Amino acid sequence: MEALVKIFSSFGFKNVKTFIQSGNVIFDSDETDMDVLTSKIEKGLSKKLGYEVDVMVRTVHQLETMVKRNPFSKLDEGAKISVAFMSLKPKTKLEFPVFSSKKDVEIIEIKDRDAFCVHHLVNGQWGYPNLYIEKSLGIKSTVRFWSSVKKLVEIASLAE
Repeated sequence: MEALVKIFSSFGFKNVKTFIQSGNVIFDSDETDMDVLTSKIEKGLSKKLGYEVDVMVRTVHQLETMVKRNPFSKLDEGAKISVAFMSLKPKTKLEFPVFSSKKDVEIIEIKDRDAFCVHHLVNGQWGYPNLYIEKSLGIKSTVRFWSSVKKLVEIASLAE
């Protein structure tokens, strides 16, 4: 992850930090257009790494709002929950909750480009929302457990 900090710093971003090994990067930028920022990062990573990387950018404010709203508050304590950060807002109108055909993934809500998911254990395997969303909605996504989203907010808040 140290290499990722160096790469993002080379893009001109400030206060670059990473969290766990799954590509979570926290940084400061003067750019306010999320599409421009996403494109800049994707092009820069492609150039530096030699392959394409899908990037999902969210502001600290967006994550803070999400955590405060907590769409999972009515679920049992032990539920395995996550957020799928999608590249686009789905065009398909859905009736929630939405279940995968195997019933191993449940989407309880989609707000803008974020799907709030519950993983279910079916035949000894946990559902993986990323695969379901990309197949069923045709939208690129990356999934983070709810605990990681809350930790990202905490880290970003400490940096401010």
